[in-house]
Amino acid sequence: MPDQRQLKIVINTHYDSSGTKVCVEDLSPRLKLAGHQVVHNDWDHYDKYQLAIFMSPDAAITQAKAQNPSIKTCIMNPMTDYPALQCNARSADALIVGSLEQRDEQLKYNQNIFIYYMFPDIQPMFKHHVPKNPIIIGYHGNKEHLINFSPHINLALDQLAEHYPAELWLMYNISKLGQVIKRLPRVIKIRHIQWSPANYHQLLSQCDIGLVNNVIPTPHNYLHLFNQPLTRYLRFNLRPYRAHDTQIRFKYGTNPGRVYVFSQLGIPVISDFAPSMSQVIRDGYSGLIVNSSAGWYHALQNLATNHELRQFYSDNLRHYINHNFSIDGNFLQLNKFFLHLCLNNH
Repeated sequence: MPDQRQLKIVINTHYDSSGTKVCVEDLSPRLKLAGHQVVHNDWDHYDKYQLAIFMSPDAAITQAKAQNPSIKTCIMNPMTDYPALQCNARSADALIVGSLEQRDEQLKYNQNIFIYYMFPDIQPMFKHHVPKNPIIIGYHGNKEHLINFSPHINLALDQLAEHYPAELWLMYNISKLGQVIKRLPRVIKIRHIQWSPANYHQLLSQCDIGLVNNVIPTPHNYLHLFNQPLTRYLRFNLRPYRAHDTQIRFKYGTNPGRVYVFSQLGIPVISDFAPSMSQVIRDGYSGLIVNSSAGWYHALQNLATNHELRQFYSDNLRHYINHNFSIDGNFLQLNKFFLHLCLNNH
């Protein structure tokens, strides 16, 4: 008899993205090693399977349930920007998200959620930090985050370049998105690099400092000019806005995946006030968490001028992430989640 803890799984998607790389290409071999039968893109035979896994844009929840009412359905990295996607999220038996931020956003649609950190499975490299001239500051990610360097991170980078030899290496999908020209620093020397898995080791590994920004700059408002005097003097029951309040905005899909890459390459990270950044980075021990332009400059200056501090932070970051957020450990918990989802009759 077959092991009753082995599942018959179909993974259906035609969606091509970096999320698909982690959720399909990297996940499938792990599911097979765990003993499950895994088939890809069998869209017409849901009666053969216990679990159907989809990426969000082409999730066929209704079709799967129509063919097999007992099948369990799961959406990886759910997107809920449109009503049809929201309907899918509500109809699925479970959602697999990549961060605390994404889970919080999706709870309005579905409360059966598991956080699977969508880290690319890259080969770790040891990096020995030494005094460098110039210091190479690295970024990898999408175009949106890169545009959001403006204005606060740009100011810090240019201020650094005015006092220390430094370069900024930007790795993103140039062939698909085009080269970013506007909203970049003006003083620091910039190198644009085409994103590819191979370039993690060939090029990004040469960086001395990693930048992981998430915050979307928001324009200043002037509500404090009205609310503060009305609250203080007239005792109005209004929100107590103040001139120097910190306002934080970030994408609901914000996740620590970019931090993981730097950790495995031995590169210390400066990041910002998004919640999951402080889950994987202990400020002042395994990296630095900042927000303002002055904060970014202070962190950049400290790391650019101290190779021993770069070594300390990068070593601690790798150890902390591997001990608390390892891909293997996270998958073991995901596997238990899938087994409970499919085999628990309650």
